[in-house]
Amino acid sequence: MKLLDEIHHRLGSKSRIRSLFKDVTVQELEKMLNRLRDVHHEKLQSRVKEDAKRQKKMKDIAAIQKEMAELGVTISDLDGVSNTGKGSKRRRTVAKHTFQYENAAGKAVQWEGSTTGRLPKDFQEYLEKTQKKRAECIVK
Repeated sequence: MKLLDEIHHRLGSKSRIRSLFKDVTVQELEKMLNRLRDVHHEKLQSRVKEDAKRQKKMKDIAAIQKEMAELGVTISDLDGVSNTGKGSKRRRTVAKHTFQYENAAGKAVQWEGSTTGRLPKDFQEYLEKTQKKRAECIVK
């Protein structure tokens, strides 16, 4: 944002503009002005498009409000409809399993966890060494 502030300061008065462009030829200055006009035109077009979208949205809102009034529906009625059933947040249930593997010392170890997520380091090493899948180590 510093650069934009600096540009705004430099172009804020005629005397600063004159000193800034004193060594620039008229042709170069005209090229810059044309580019600025193009950017200005693009900004105006985007503003017109945004205004049109905003007006359409306002018309749609007015139409919906009118239809709601005709049907006798209020915003509070809509709140009750959207919250039927379970709560809005769903919790993911992850099945836990007991896995058995051998650690580096050759001792059988049991670990409780899921079939996804991080593993204990020695379990990961065991899987890499034996080329087994995690699901193959589930104790039934």
